[in-house]
Amino acid sequence: MLRATLKGMAARKARLALTSIAIVLGSAFIAAALVLTASIQTTVDDLNGESYAGADVLVRPLEPETRGDRLVREGVTGETLAAIEAAEGVGEVTTTVSWMVNAIGDNGKIVGGLSPTIATNWGDESTDRELREGRAPETDDEVAVSAKFAADSGFTVGDTVTAYSESVENTEYAIVGVYGYPGGRDSIGGTTELAFTTPEAQRLVFGGEDAYSMVAVDAAEGVSTSELLATLESVVGAESEALTWKAYNAEVNAETAEATGLIGKFLLGFGLVAVFVSVFLIANTFSIVIAGRLKEIAMMRAIGAGRAQVVRSVLAEALLLGTVASVIGTALGIAGGGVLTSVVANMILDAGQSSLTVPPTAVLAALAVGIGVTVLSALVPAVRASKIPPVEAMREAVKADKPITALTVTGGIVTAAGAAALALGLTESLGGDTADLTAAAVGAGLVFVGVTLLTAWLSKPLVNALGLLWAWSFAGRLGRRNAGRNPRRTAVTAAALMIGVTLVTATATLLTSVKASISHYFEDNVKAELFVSGPITAAVAPTFDPALMDEIRAVDGVESAVELYYDPSDINGTEQRVYATSDLEAGIALYGGAFLEGGTTELADDEIAVNETSAETLGVGLGDTVTATFSRGDAPHEFTIAAILEDNESTDGWYLATAYTDEFYTTRPTSALVDVADDADTEAVADDVDAILADEPAVSVQNHEEFAAQTTVLYDFAILAIQLLLGLAMIVAVIGVVNTLILSVLERTRELGMLRAIGLTRGQTTRMVTVESVTIALFGAVLGIGTGIGLGWALQVALADTGVDVFAVPVGLVFGYLAAAVLVGLLAAIAPAVRASKVNILSAISYE
Repeated sequence: MLRATLKGMAARKARLALTSIAIVLGSAFIAAALVLTASIQTTVDDLNGESYAGADVLVRPLEPETRGDRLVREGVTGETLAAIEAAEGVGEVTTTVSWMVNAIGDNGKIVGGLSPTIATNWGDESTDRELREGRAPETDDEVAVSAKFAADSGFTVGDTVTAYSESVENTEYAIVGVYGYPGGRDSIGGTTELAFTTPEAQRLVFGGEDAYSMVAVDAAEGVSTSELLATLESVVGAESEALTWKAYNAEVNAETAEATGLIGKFLLGFGLVAVFVSVFLIANTFSIVIAGRLKEIAMMRAIGAGRAQVVRSVLAEALLLGTVASVIGTALGIAGGGVLTSVVANMILDAGQSSLTVPPTAVLAALAVGIGVTVLSALVPAVRASKIPPVEAMREAVKADKPITALTVTGGIVTAAGAAALALGLTESLGGDTADLTAAAVGAGLVFVGVTLLTAWLSKPLVNALGLLWAWSFAGRLGRRNAGRNPRRTAVTAAALMIGVTLVTATATLLTSVKASISHYFEDNVKAELFVSGPITAAVAPTFDPALMDEIRAVDGVESAVELYYDPSDINGTEQRVYATSDLEAGIALYGGAFLEGGTTELADDEIAVNETSAETLGVGLGDTVTATFSRGDAPHEFTIAAILEDNESTDGWYLATAYTDEFYTTRPTSALVDVADDADTEAVADDVDAILADEPAVSVQNHEEFAAQTTVLYDFAILAIQLLLGLAMIVAVIGVVNTLILSVLERTRELGMLRAIGLTRGQTTRMVTVESVTIALFGAVLGIGTGIGLGWALQVALADTGVDVFAVPVGLVFGYLAAAVLVGLLAAIAPAVRASKVNILSAISYE
């Protein structure tokens, strides 16, 4: 039987190649994801290793407790630095002053976006810097910029750049130099940098204190690292710590490993999607191949082969095919992972070089998945083939489609169970006051699986309906009938596209609903017509001069205007959002909030207001006392709760008067609300306010629509990211449809010959196969869109209590998915249509 299996495989090289494509693809994605993750981590580790390379011991400040999310910088004091330099066994000592700032480019916008701009001191030797133009900064009003900053900002030597930090207002600096890094790199890790004199860097980072972010110490000749570490531990004091460079590097690598691990999981998700849909493709392919070999299998049964031998023969073929295809896929995945690593390292990390790392898990996982999926996918067709009696298998009638009754009943039961769980979870019927997210999630998953099982049953009515688009031509009618003649095969072929489209449609629907809910909230609840704020992606919160508020209030047409300060403060031992404003009542009103208990226009310096849920969380009420410590404050302050506010997404938190803003992380307002009089021109008022803010480039004036768009910009990035998932589904779908159609064409060789013999032209044959392909692809897309929108709606309803109270369908994306499905069908039809049109009529008629 083994020899017969090998000879049979050798006689069907084309079919083997088509079957192996899905296996290769699944294995390749798994290997590529794991190789890319490991290689990025190695590349990042190499970059991390460049920081303070050559130093023996590092001295850094002990971070404060979690208050302020570690945003406020502590430093190694000048006194500690002097003690380090005077310690026995100390050789060369270098200092680093470094933290995030915001800088304004020549377009008036903050440079860096999602990647921060780092301020550092030019004397910092934590990494090598190479001047490319100009010179180093010599005075406090000069700065050298990294080559990436120059490229991103549009500035060069001789220009002036504005920069600021949370403790320093907008300051102009003359650019005197542009620098890069070894290997021709423009940045380290994709960040932009500004290098100042040490005193100016200290002013930006530490508010002018004589402090340092890190002190790197080399051991004197004859002194070991352990001896130097022991010496420095005794002199650095209680507010700093000493550690070896190796320990520091291991710590940094562990922190970056967490981030790269998230990237790896995201990429691995792509691979798992490819594997999931590959199961359908491989199973479908084996079903078609075995259906075409029924006479061969019957002959083997007739001459003595047992059922077990038939099963072993098919599984042996699957094992051999899966092994070869998985090895090829793994090799391609490793190569692809290397290419992607190089792209990421150079285009995103700007590493100059990349390190290819192939973990054993990448090879083992790719081989295990490829071989396992192939063997499991072939098991059902193998058992099915072994059950056919030899006499029946020799008849043409045995090629009749297997009934889909069992599959339909199973799918109906699973769908009904999922719908019931979903309904119970969404209608609070499980005993909770809000939607039960766990029950809803389980229900949504079951509905998804159930619809997938019902695909064969749904294929006939949907395919017939979609086929009406082409029913005006004879070839179109034939293609429509071919697409619907085998529901099981059509369903499995379309499943790849259906699964991908369902996932991305559900996610896009949820994210679109979130965006619509935010926009709806601003339109219906927020009274203010104009907002003063900066981009939410800025590394340092954009701020503006509070003195400008009086000028804004004086603008003709402004009814009222209120500024807001923000700080992540400690209240009763927990981190809380704290705001400060000069007019609490006006601020709450402009945001559409309301007072539940108490109420005051202006809070006293020892009073505080809080929303209802935050008060309940801390177990306090009106008249109670709380203790608050602010990000830049050392001593706690006691406040009496003077008002309880209605819960409101935009106003949830704690509110103070402006007396303590000097202790806030950002000491200036981060935003302002402007209420325009009913009879005033909003655009004219916006222009006037914008003119007042001319010297504050970090912030701008925005209306409702603009502010909502800025608030939801991260959701736009997320929607863009999930489109990559659809791209993967499309690639798999093309391969699946091509595979199925070509095998179908081979199976229908005699039928095609008969059609050609009675007058079907080559052009009509091509159109017939193309219609069949496009109809199948559209069926998968339509089913996926419908299921995805339904699941997206369920997710939106489940999250309604969290503020996602508007359901919105991404109409533009839906039409885009349909267009992509048509393109998939057209591309997939090329090879099968050409093959079908070239069938030799006489050979086909006599085809056995």
